Amino acid sequence: TLSTCGIVPKMRELAGEGLQITLALSLHASGQEKRKKLMPIACRYELGEVLEACRYYFEKTGRRTTFEYSLVGGINDSAEDAESLAELLEGMNCHVNLIPVNPIKERDFVQSGKKVIADFKNKLEKYGINVTIRREMGRDIDGACGQRRKRYMDDRSSEYGTKRKRGRGMKSCCVTDVGQKRMMNQDFVYASEEPVGNLPNLFVVADGMGGHRAGDFASRYTVEIIQKSIRANRERNPIKIIRMAIETANMKVLEKANSDENLAGMGTTVVVATVVGNYIYVANVGDSRLYLIRDEIQQITRDHSLVEEMVRMGEINREQARNHPDKNIITRAVGVRSRVSIDFFDMKLEKDDTVLMCSDGLSNMLEDEEIKEIIRTGSHDLPEIALQLIGRANQNGGRDNIAVVLIEPLACEVEGC
Repeated sequence: TLSTCGIVPKMRELAGEGLQITLALSLHASGQEKRKKLMPIACRYELGEVLEACRYYFEKTGRRTTFEYSLVGGINDSAEDAESLAELLEGMNCHVNLIPVNPIKERDFVQSGKKVIADFKNKLEKYGINVTIRREMGRDIDGACGQRRKRYMDDRSSEYGTKRKRGRGMKSCCVTDVGQKRMMNQDFVYASEEPVGNLPNLFVVADGMGGHRAGDFASRYTVEIIQKSIRANRERNPIKIIRMAIETANMKVLEKANSDENLAGMGTTVVVATVVGNYIYVANVGDSRLYLIRDEIQQITRDHSLVEEMVRMGEINREQARNHPDKNIITRAVGVRSRVSIDFFDMKLEKDDTVLMCSDGLSNMLEDEEIKEIIRTGSHDLPEIALQLIGRANQNGGRDNIAVVLIEPLACEVEGC
C-alpha cells in the first residue's frame, strides 16, 4: 500500500508502472472547499481530477483505492457529509477508512464522538460503501493521518490513561481432503478476507459431481467464474452480486458440459458467503451447508436433496435421513439446467460467532452436536480445528471428499463503537 495526499501526475505515472500496489488516498472531505481547509495540497489539485486519477489507476492496475477519512468533530462528520461522501464515491471500487482524529495543540480539532462515528459508518454502509473504523493510533506521539510527529512524555499513562480497545480482525481458513473412499477430490474451496470486487470478503464451497474428472472441473470452474463475475460487477448490493455470479457460473458450466462430451452431466453444489459489517449474507444451491455456531449450532442453509424433501413431507425423520440410501441425490445444482434456483439467507452476527461452511463429506460423517463440540471445546486455532473436523470425518468412515471453511467474522471493527 502506498499513501498519497493526491499528487495527480505521480498517481497517473505510478499507474503505468504495472506494480501491484494499492493506493491509500488522504481524502478527509467530500467537497473541494472543505478539503482545502483541512489539506493545503488540495489548493493545487481539484478533487475531481484527484478522483479521476484514482479511477484511472483502477483501470490500469485493477487495484481498488482506499480513502482515508479523518473525522473531525463539527467539521466533516455530519450526516450530510456522509451522504455527500457516498454520492462522491458511487460506482468506484474502493474502501473507506474512518479515522478518529487525534487532537494536537497546533489545531483546535476535536475528535468525533463514538455515536457520531458509528452513525457516519452506518450511513455509508447503507449506500453500499465498504467501511472500516480504524483503531486509534499515534495519540501518544501527537501523530495523525498525514503527519509524522514525535513528542516525548514523562508520564504517558497519567496523561493518556484510558485504555483503547482494539478491533478484532476476521480470521478464516479453508481445507479439503479426499476422504477414505474416493480416488479423486471433487470438492473445491475459496476463502478471501480481502475484498473481491465490491464484496469486502468472499468464501465459497463447491462439491462437484460427474464422471471422470468432470466433477473436479465443475467445482473448480464454478468457483473461478464466481470470482471473476464478482470482480467485474459494479453493483453494490451483496445479494445481487452473488446472485449474478452464481447465475453466470450456471450458464458457463452448462455451456462447457454441452460442448465437451467428457464433461457431459457435470454439475456442482455451491455455498457462497460474505460478511458485510455485522451481517453475513449467504447463498446456496445443493446440499453443501453453512452453519452458525454460537451457544448452539444452527444450520443456516437448507439442503436441496431428495431426502430433505422426504423429511419436509413427513415421510421420514431426521435420524432415518442420515443413513438413507438416496441421501446423495440432490434436487438442485449449478450447471445442470438453464435456470438455477438459489436460496438466500442473512444473519446478524455477534461477538465470538464461528461460521462453518462444508460439503456433505463432513455433515454426513458428523452429527451437528459433534461439530459444535469440536469447534467450541477444541483449540482456538482455526486450521487446527479444521483438521480436527476432517480427522473425525475420516475416523467415522470418510465416505466422500471433505471440504471445510471456518470463519471468525468481525462482529465490530472497533469494540465499543
